[in-house]
Amino acid sequence: FNGRIEVSKTFDQGSNPCVRAKIFLIKTNNMSKLTEYFKSSYDELVNKVTWPTWSELQESTIIVMIASIIIALIIYVVDIAGSGALGFFYQLFQ
Repeated sequence: FNGRIEVSKTFDQGSNPCVRAKIFLIKTNNMSKLTEYFKSSYDELVNKVTWPTWSELQESTIIVMIASIIIALIIYVVDIAGSGALGFFYQLFQ
């Protein structure tokens, strides 16, 4: 911002410099809110978050892997059963 306010009637809200100044203040207020958001997010990640230890992370990873394999097997069984059922159904009408 160079301290000047545009006076063109085609820019924003006509040629009223007061309206333009209010719009600028609203825009800068939103920018300061965004800056404050990033600062507080960084502070929370660095100072307030409790990160897991290496052993906790390994345990969680193993649990997720086992759960993923079980869910994949269930989906596989349902897919095979559905394929067989549809194959049988289509053979009835041939």
